[in-house]
Amino acid sequence: MKKVLLTAINSSWSQSNLAIYYLREMIADLPYAVFLKEWTLKDQLLDVLYYIYSQNADVLCFSAYIWNRLYLQELIPEVIKLLPEAVIVIGGPEVENLAFLKRKGLYLIQKAGEGQFRCLAEHNFSANEKEVFLAEHIPLKDIPFPYRQSDKETLKGKLLYYETFRGCPFACIYCLSASDNRSELRYNPEIKEDLQCLDKELEALIALQPRTIKFVDRSFNINKKLAHHIWKFFIEHNCLCDVHFEIYPDLLEEDDIALLEKTPENRIRLEIGIQTINSEVALNCGRKANWEKTKWTLQELKKRTKIRIHTDLLAGLPGENYASVINGLNEVCATLPDAVQLGILKILPDTPMQKIALDLNYKWLNQPPYQCLASDALSFEEMQQLENFAKLLNLYWNKEEHQTFWQEMLQKHIASDILSALQQKHKELGYELHSLAKTKRDAVIAEIM
Repeated sequence: MKKVLLTAINSSWSQSNLAIYYLREMIADLPYAVFLKEWTLKDQLLDVLYYIYSQNADVLCFSAYIWNRLYLQELIPEVIKLLPEAVIVIGGPEVENLAFLKRKGLYLIQKAGEGQFRCLAEHNFSANEKEVFLAEHIPLKDIPFPYRQSDKETLKGKLLYYETFRGCPFACIYCLSASDNRSELRYNPEIKEDLQCLDKELEALIALQPRTIKFVDRSFNINKKLAHHIWKFFIEHNCLCDVHFEIYPDLLEEDDIALLEKTPENRIRLEIGIQTINSEVALNCGRKANWEKTKWTLQELKKRTKIRIHTDLLAGLPGENYASVINGLNEVCATLPDAVQLGILKILPDTPMQKIALDLNYKWLNQPPYQCLASDALSFEEMQQLENFAKLLNLYWNKEEHQTFWQEMLQKHIASDILSALQQKHKELGYELHSLAKTKRDAVIAEIM
C-alpha cells in the first residue's frame, strides 16, 4: 500500500490548512495510507526535511500560497535530492511559480485541486499530465466534509477553516476571485435536507473545539437565506469558539442587524471589507461603495450588537492618493470598530491588477507577498508612512487594550493626527513600531493623553 504524506507549511502555529484535509478525504476510499503533517514558517527547514525523509512516503504533497512559497522553494529541491523516487504533487495559488522544479514524477495542480488529485490517485499517482489537467471538476457540494473527530487533538484551540460557497459575483481587480466564474453552493438553503446536513457539519466543527471557525467564503452574506441560517445556528448553539465571517458591507440591511442583535458576546466576528470610502476609486476597482450606508451599518452594529467588527482598508488602489487614504482611515476609525486593518495592496499574479499595475508603472515586490511599493498616486515615502500607521494601529488599536484612550481622543482629534503623535513619541523614545512590550505601550499612551 502506497504511503501519501500531505504537508502544510502554515503562517503560524494557530493556523490550519483546509486543503490537505480535503485531499485526504478525496482519496479516503482508495487503497492508500494517508498522513497529514502541519508545520509553520518558524520551523527550521532541516527539521521539516528530516521529518519528511523519515516518513519514507511514496507520494509527497504540498500546497503553495504567497506566505509559504519561498519556504517551499527552498524545501522541495532538498526533498527531491534525498527522495528522488518519490512522486511530488504541488497545488495552490502559487503553484505556477514552482514550475522550475518540473521533473518526471512531479505534478503541478492548477486551480481547484480536488478533481485532479482524485484523478492522480485513481491512476496510482502515475497519470500523464494531460489526463490530470482534463480531470473532471468536482463541485463543492460533492466534496466530502474535510474533518474527522480524530482530528480534534491537532485542531483543538486553532483556527479552523470551512466554506459554504465557492466563487464571487464581484470582480474586484486585485482579488484572485476576479477570474473565478464559479458559483458553487455546498448546501442549498431552499432544501430542508441540505440544511440538516449543513447543521451536522457545523456541529462537527464545534466538537473539534477550535479557537475560531473561519468561513472562507468570499462575501459570505451574498446569499441572505444561507447567511441567516448559519448566523442563527451559532447564535443558538452554546460553543466556546468564536466564528469569523468576511462580509460585503453594502449587502447588510436592517433585518441582518436585527438578527445579529441576538448574538452572545464573543461569538461572531464580522470582517468588513471596506477597502476604500472613495466611490470613484472603488468603482474603478470593480466594487460598488456607498460610504454613508456602510457608515450607518457600522454605527448600528456598534450600537445594537455584541459582535466584533473588523474593518479592512487597502492602500495603493489605482488613482487613490494619500489624502484619500487618510480620509478613509479617519472616517472608519471614527465609527470605533474593534479592529482597523490598514493593508497595503498586493499585486497578485493572475489578477487584473497585475496588468493595470504594469500599465500605470506601479512598483512592487518581485516575490511574495508582492506588496506594492509605489502606485500611480502614492510615492514610496507615502506608502511607507501608511505602513507605519498600519503598524501603530496593530500596536495600539487592534489589541483592544486602549479603547478608552481612543474613544476620548477621537472626540477631539482625527485618527491620523493621533497616530502621528504616537509615531513621534516612538521616535523620541527610540522604540520600534512593532513588538513593543505592553508596559511600554501603556507608558506611551499615558504621555500622549
